[in-house]
Amino acid sequence: MAKRKISSTAGWLLAALLLACPASWSQVIYPYELERNLKEAEKSYSEKDFLKAEDLFLRLSKSFPGNPRYSYFQLMIAKCEYHLGEYSSAGGKFKRFIRQFPRSNYLPACYLMLGNIAHLEGKPYQSAENLIHAYQFAGEERSKTLARKSVEPVLERWLSVKELDKLSKANRDKDLAPFIFFHLGRRSLEQGKHKKALEALNYYLENFPQGENVQEVHLLLQKASSSTPRTVKVGVLAPLSGEFSVYGKSLISGMRLALSPEPSTRGKVELAVKDTQGESAQEAQLCHDLIEEDEVVCVIGPLRSESVERAAVVAELSKIPLITPTASRKDLAGLGDFVFQLSPTPHKKGQIVAEFAVQDQGLRDFAMLVPEGEPETSEVSGFKATVEKLGGRVVAMEQYPAGTQDFSPHLKGIKNVLLGFPSAPPSQEKDSFFDEVPVWLEGLFISADQKEMYDILSRIHNLNIFGTILGTEVCGDPQVWGFARNIDREMVFASNRFADGSHNQRRQYFSSLYRERHSREPDLVSMLGYDSMLLLLSVLENARSPQGIKDALLAISAFEGAAGEIGFDPNGENTRTPIYKLEKREVKRVR
Repeated sequence: MAKRKISSTAGWLLAALLLACPASWSQVIYPYELERNLKEAEKSYSEKDFLKAEDLFLRLSKSFPGNPRYSYFQLMIAKCEYHLGEYSSAGGKFKRFIRQFPRSNYLPACYLMLGNIAHLEGKPYQSAENLIHAYQFAGEERSKTLARKSVEPVLERWLSVKELDKLSKANRDKDLAPFIFFHLGRRSLEQGKHKKALEALNYYLENFPQGENVQEVHLLLQKASSSTPRTVKVGVLAPLSGEFSVYGKSLISGMRLALSPEPSTRGKVELAVKDTQGESAQEAQLCHDLIEEDEVVCVIGPLRSESVERAAVVAELSKIPLITPTASRKDLAGLGDFVFQLSPTPHKKGQIVAEFAVQDQGLRDFAMLVPEGEPETSEVSGFKATVEKLGGRVVAMEQYPAGTQDFSPHLKGIKNVLLGFPSAPPSQEKDSFFDEVPVWLEGLFISADQKEMYDILSRIHNLNIFGTILGTEVCGDPQVWGFARNIDREMVFASNRFADGSHNQRRQYFSSLYRERHSREPDLVSMLGYDSMLLLLSVLENARSPQGIKDALLAISAFEGAAGEIGFDPNGENTRTPIYKLEKREVKRVR
């Protein structure tokens, strides 16, 4: 009885233990059972019973973590998940295997499986990367052959030219480099990317003269060299969406007008347009895409000075000409030999007015009425520095703060100096003798906006200040120079915006064509877009390479555009701002 009672108690304890941890007891494989279970797992795998195989390999890995075949168990678990369609989980396990066993002989198999998973998930570039790794880690020829056969269709059909190019840069000195460069050249030529094709195929010949595809490479090179692209691509960086989209659309409309009557002798010109969305941060990448993917020979844009600075760096490094139609900040053209600035800077316009006043008009003494805190890049600094450089003098300068409503005190300050008063005159009443006394000065340079100019001209008239009024764009406003004409004052101004249609046949033609197409008057941006494209078309008559285009642009000295003449200095800045003179109540172009 005692013996049966003890046996019963032992049985109860065993049952309790089994109930408490059924999983651990059920999955344990004892050492003497290892080989039998391993054979059963491999048999299940070969019979495609992947669920059972996975379960057995899991039990083996948990039961024998220190076994020399532990890494094999882990590999087979991942392979079972792959065949069960659990790609994400299987991929994670293959990657973990590579990190955990970096010297394993199973690495080629892991990379091969990762390549297959990436392909099934629609990631051809990652697939190619992993299959190339499988080839590189393969020790035996059979594994290398399998990896190469797996990667070949990916290179032939699934990768884009951009992805092939990226892959070639990462594998220049690797085993499959010849194979990659061959397919890069072939695919580039098929897609009309002649520049990229020539680069890849020439690299192949220079570095792999004994490569297995060398004969095909020679044939492809011959084809690439003899087939001149019929279409010339011109890149455009412009905001077609966002808050500046109206300007981007105006630019494109002007450019398309220049292309519409394009003679067939010039060949076909195609625009590759990138929408900058008005964000200066992405201009560099978009410029890079135009050059590398679209293989443009020149880039027109961006419109804003901040954006040009980023894009210009990319264009200069790639040796591709970049023409900015509207950006006018000082020294943008100086960012590189391939950067051209169509709109002269305010500083340059100030210089041009000073040069004309001193050298052509013989003026020597000047007064200046300008805003406070003008930067070194402004028209004010350009005018003053040039006058002094040429031997002239600024005898009086008044600076007014922002928001000034009444310019009388500032003009009276200039009049004080001209009359020789050391300080304010004795009487400042409205109808004082001081106001009635006329004064003459050779030139009065004014920097102000349109509204401010009305008040300034009115005060000049009331204070009897006589002399040539000098300025830039604002003086070319019809209402401004019209007011100056009414008070019988001479005016000299530099302007690219002055609507001097009677003296510019190209502007007349463009304006007529624009109104016909768009039923409205053109703006300055559309005019500059037209000029940019027309200028480039004239260059493309004889130059098709980026270097040739750059050299031809630098040689331009007096190209007539709708917005005015174009002529570049050695830095690539347009210096051909027209000079106009209001004299005897009529405005005439004098230079």
